[in-house]
Amino acid sequence: MARPLATDRAFQYGLIIFSLTALLGLANATQLFGSLDRNTLLTHLHSGTLGWITMGVIGLAAWMFGASGSTAARNVMLSALATAAYVLAFWSGNFQARAVFGTIELVVIVYWWWFTVSSGMREGFGRLDIPKLSVIFGLTTLVIGSTIGVIVQIILGTGNAMPTSPDLVGAHAAAQVGGYLILVAAGAIEWQLAGGGKRTVAGLVQVALLFLGGLILSVSQLLAAQLPATAQQALPGIATLLTLAGAVVVVVRVGRSALAVSWTSGGLRHLAVATGYLLFGVVLFALLVQQFIAAQGDPSKVSIGLLHSVDHVYFVGLMTNIIFGAILVASGDRPRLWPWADNVIFWGLNIGVLSFVAVLLTQGSGEGAKPFASAVAYTAPIMGLSALLGIVTFSMRLMESRQTMRAPAPA
Repeated sequence: MARPLATDRAFQYGLIIFSLTALLGLANATQLFGSLDRNTLLTHLHSGTLGWITMGVIGLAAWMFGASGSTAARNVMLSALATAAYVLAFWSGNFQARAVFGTIELVVIVYWWWFTVSSGMREGFGRLDIPKLSVIFGLTTLVIGSTIGVIVQIILGTGNAMPTSPDLVGAHAAAQVGGYLILVAAGAIEWQLAGGGKRTVAGLVQVALLFLGGLILSVSQLLAAQLPATAQQALPGIATLLTLAGAVVVVVRVGRSALAVSWTSGGLRHLAVATGYLLFGVVLFALLVQQFIAAQGDPSKVSIGLLHSVDHVYFVGLMTNIIFGAILVASGDRPRLWPWADNVIFWGLNIGVLSFVAVLLTQGSGEGAKPFASAVAYTAPIMGLSALLGIVTFSMRLMESRQTMRAPAPA
């Protein structure tokens, strides 16, 4: 399928916002400017999850479902502006601004969810392939999680105290990480590595397992106080088992295609390595869920290193590899600016992620340490600088790609 302009625009806008994520991450890891305040840390988080990942997912959805025409490109631009405003609202620390721009961002998310659903309805849900079903169900979980997240911002923006029950923050995080990211990642990996058009029983089981796992986990967090003690303990465990089983199905179904790609060049190697991160992330997430269960409401008993490891395996190892890979595939038929950068980005990003996670798991996050006093300050820059190189390189290639496509043929 031809790549629409909307996809390029979504990738370009996402890369711009991702530069903020990378720069704040470098500042936090090295502690050059001291400890970052909570508003800045929330900006680092949401510029990555919304500004980079969700704009990237919008680009993939526009490509996969064929969002052609100038209207789609305009809607991508409006989506990027709304997303950037919401990210800056987090940085401002103004709860009213977060509530207002969070509501606008929710409209953006619902719009793109409806775009995929309506496209699926026209094609016929009984005929949709597994990648498209994965994206639709992933965005469905995103709508659920984002709605809960915006409710949190409205409560805070209207000057009310956060309720202890239901656990809105826990349900929001569970839906976004435990459901949305895994489903969309599984669909994107299969679509890029194995191609679309296939609808198998194993694929349908995979989608069902991942969707139910994320949904059950989110509901179990939301209604924890209303559930009997046995259900509070059992439901998160059941949810993680379903998700783990779904991740194993993903690896079995696309593993052969992942192993067959060239590991010396090209965008598909980013997609292939993301397959491993998907399973690795689910395993770490299952361990994190078990820690939360054992902590019985005491967050001090949960490993901060494990929590940050889950975040970076999902956000960088999984989703950044997928989006970088998609950008490389999308621009693969055009002249490559800085061809040497491809290997630096691929190996730097992945060596950086794995070394960073290893330090987090063995030594902790290093929060509050003096500049360059923690091993985190030496591993995170490998990941962050590689990401920044990718941002600059791929932004120029996407711009060059469109200019080349518009250039008139020689007489």
